Amino acid sequence: MQSIVAIGTLLIGIAIILAGNGLLGTLLGVRGEIEAFASGTLGLVMSGYFAGFVIGTFFIPNMIRRVGHIRMFASLASIASVVTLMHGLLIHPVPWFGLRVLAGICVVGIYIVMESWLNEQTPNDQRGHVFSAYMTITLVGLGAGQLLLLAGDPQGLYLFAIAAILFSIGLVPVALTRVTEPGVAESQRLGLRALYRVSPLGVVTCVFSGIGSGAFWGLGPVFASGVGLDSGGIAGFMALSILAGMLVMWPVGRLSDRFERRQVLTWVCFLTTLAAIAAFFLLRIQTEWILLGGFLWGAFGFSIYALAAAHTNDHVEPSQMLEVSSSLQLLWGSGAIAGPIVAGYLMQFMGPKTFMPFLALAALAPALFARYRMTVSEPVPEEDQGDWVPQFATSPVALEMLPEAHEDDASAPAPAGREADSEQ
Repeated sequence: MQSIVAIGTLLIGIAIILAGNGLLGTLLGVRGEIEAFASGTLGLVMSGYFAGFVIGTFFIPNMIRRVGHIRMFASLASIASVVTLMHGLLIHPVPWFGLRVLAGICVVGIYIVMESWLNEQTPNDQRGHVFSAYMTITLVGLGAGQLLLLAGDPQGLYLFAIAAILFSIGLVPVALTRVTEPGVAESQRLGLRALYRVSPLGVVTCVFSGIGSGAFWGLGPVFASGVGLDSGGIAGFMALSILAGMLVMWPVGRLSDRFERRQVLTWVCFLTTLAAIAAFFLLRIQTEWILLGGFLWGAFGFSIYALAAAHTNDHVEPSQMLEVSSSLQLLWGSGAIAGPIVAGYLMQFMGPKTFMPFLALAALAPALFARYRMTVSEPVPEEDQGDWVPQFATSPVALEMLPEAHEDDASAPAPAGREADSEQ
């Protein structure tokens, strides 16, 4: 019972933290528009968060091993609170970029500590359920943060203070956890060349998923503000997109378990493309209709990374899942750095309405590549296809909660469809 209670409090803690993080990301886009920052400049600023996210995965685990979870956690909590408030005090693109890098490092560090504790507290027979709950709460927290934009005037310091408070309150359940500090596994990554040989489609899809997702998280509020939505409309656009992703992801994942996963991935990417195009034309009818367009895009766009990861895992042994996941998240992060930069300059020189066509192209590329791969390789046999799980780019530690990641089959021969030198 004690472990179940501990898991519940940790999940509540991460939801509160992500609400603060979601509020801060959206608030920066809105405030940047108010301050008349160019879209290209805002794209560069927002890319700093994803750069910090990637950088943090390389050195945060080693720092945790050196100083321990509690000290590292306290340091990250302090820095995250200060960084959040500093965004509201230093209204300029240059300090904002540096602060976004620091914010990305802090958030990925918090993810690693949180997920390590969840992994320690989760009974073996509950790992799959807890992993699913954790991923669902990730979207719930981020979605709730969007609505907090309505709690005050984005031109002042008030909303920045609320985001900082949420970071602090959400950290309390973890800081008070009365358990032995968990270990931190080595963050091994499969070389990108080797990973591409295992699953070319997984590699390409993860990169383009990062491009689309990075642009959405970084510039979605800028786009919504640029086309004429007020704070309520911006919050609604972001929240509805996230809500749609949370609702549709599960049935899409179950379909990918029943049918060839590449087929499902192809259709989801095509539907994401069509949804973004539909959003573009809905905007031409009436500005407020972009909320429906965002809902349609989010319904399919948030499933792409999880499908790509599941497809890639179909080609590796369970003992390789953590290594592969770490590499896929690095690819996603690389795409997420590029996405806001490219989209930002397109919006600056061609207008904010180019945002949805950009998201359409980011989804169309993996769809076309998936169709090509289906003409040159055979599908994975149904009996060798693993179960789909909801995945987001948090930290590689999250997958340690899955029982499959603890199977040691390294010495067993690879089954048909999982050869490491070619994608089936």
